[in-house]
Amino acid sequence: MSSRSGRAIRLGVIAAVVSLVVAACGGGEAEQTEVSLILDFVPGGIHAGLYSADAEGFFEEENIDIDIQAPTSSADTLRLVLAGQSTIGIAPIGDVASLRAQGEDIQIFLALEQVPLGALMSTDAIGITDPSQLDNSVVGVTGVPSDEAIAKFILESAGVDVSTVEFITIGFDAVGNLIGQSVDAAVGFWSAEAVVLELEGESPNVFRPDEYGAPPYPELVFFASTDTIENNGDVLQRFANAVARGYEFALDNQEEAIGHLASLAEGIDEEFASAEFDNVEPHFLGPNGGFGEVSDESISDYLDWAVEVGVLESRPEDLITTEFLP
Repeated sequence: MSSRSGRAIRLGVIAAVVSLVVAACGGGEAEQTEVSLILDFVPGGIHAGLYSADAEGFFEEENIDIDIQAPTSSADTLRLVLAGQSTIGIAPIGDVASLRAQGEDIQIFLALEQVPLGALMSTDAIGITDPSQLDNSVVGVTGVPSDEAIAKFILESAGVDVSTVEFITIGFDAVGNLIGQSVDAAVGFWSAEAVVLELEGESPNVFRPDEYGAPPYPELVFFASTDTIENNGDVLQRFANAVARGYEFALDNQEEAIGHLASLAEGIDEEFASAEFDNVEPHFLGPNGGFGEVSDESISDYLDWAVEVGVLESRPEDLITTEFLP
């Protein structure tokens, strides 16, 4: 990163922090703090609790004026938070950890769910029911280096000689390539792509890394700049409290929560969103029964594994803070 772009990012972060302070002051307890949240992807069932927190007034009760935005691309989430143009982002843990290892001032403060969502997938129609069958196969990957590392980890753990496997870049079209049988398996989110495959009449087979020796870890995490964490912790605490209430509501009232999602976000397929929520529903709460749980021990185990298998090039320090858990 050039010194000029680095200065621009730091100035953007400072501006965002100042705007939070100004918004939070001057009107007493009733004054609302403006908080922008940039999602990891287009809104879907996995995000239903966020929209319930908005629709049910949980953000408002925490004096937060929330603005939930979808990124134009997955890279935008990280870029906008780094530039101070969004207060909070949701992104895959590996992406946040990689930037933190490169020296970027961001930290994770909350988990969206508790298990890896990225996985190797195939279908009954292709005839792959176990990754051990993938010797001499063609495996589709998105082009993100960590995806190939995860695929190789699963294959090696299943006893496959990965030197016999051809990895081809298919972008984010795992569904089309699996239905068209142009690959034998592909990397994708089982919470989303596997749902689409089912809705298309396919029988997907999902091979998650934590089923083949990886430690359990949250795939999607909430993160913010360290400036926001250090100077506006009360905002993050109130945000975390509202989000936790939103997911508690969604878990108890799924149909209504999907309705909130459909009414507040554009282009929602309620059948798909409900099926995605069903898939992730057992994994929203942590081992202690709370939403958002993240711990130094579990993340340390993830980081050790991620560096060992090549998901990360180096191990970041101080990746998470547990200060704002609901």
